[in-house]
Amino acid sequence: MKKTTTVAAAFLALAGFAAAAQAAEENRRGDGPRSVARFEAADADANGEITFEEFAEAINRRLVDADGDGKMTVGEIADAIARMRAERMAQRMIERFDTDGDGALTKAEVESRQRKMFALLDRNDDGKIVRDEMPRRHDGVGRHKGWR
Repeated sequence: MKKTTTVAAAFLALAGFAAAAQAAEENRRGDGPRSVARFEAADADANGEITFEEFAEAINRRLVDADGDGKMTVGEIADAIARMRAERMAQRMIERFDTDGDGALTKAEVESRQRKMFALLDRNDDGKIVRDEMPRRHDGVGRHKGWR
């Protein structure tokens, strides 16, 4: 069971790569939902324009001087970046798996997604995944050590 859960968790992570790539392209063009949300968050007076002051404040909100000494160390910046990345990943997970739209994941919602992914991997519908059923590099999914 633990091995199945680990495999399912790994594929949940892989499933997000395609969505992340699409979101990155939309954000690069500036028309994705994240770009729009960032613009709206920076446009403090909601007039459709971002001044330098609004721009600087939006960036400063993301940087943290954790010890309040007026300087940001490598550690403080790294911690802030790690927290932002983790929050983005968590938000994307919630957006993908939160079927009832309440902004939180229940065990049932996670299990439902796991069952769907398991069913996709269990190609012969025997209720088990064997090594030959695992995606191969030519299937469009990366390889894991030990998998053929």
